[in-house]
Amino acid sequence: NSPPYNFIIHTAPSKEFSTREWPDLDKKYHWHIEIIPRLSKIAGFEWGTGFYINTTSPEEAARILNSI
Repeated sequence: NSPPYNFIIHTAPSKEFSTREWPDLDKKYHWHIEIIPRLSKIAGFEWGTGFYINTTSPEEAARILNSI
């Protein structure tokens, strides 16, 4: 039994953000790794960034929109 897993690496925000919004970032933030079993179609990129990848090609999207 070897189910697929997503590995997500969380790193600290940029220094520009940290000096303005979080001046003690170096003392309070620790990088970490999440290991999540893949139970849905959401993959590591989506889990780690909150952005979703659209795999529909522009041609397919145009075809669908033209049929509406």
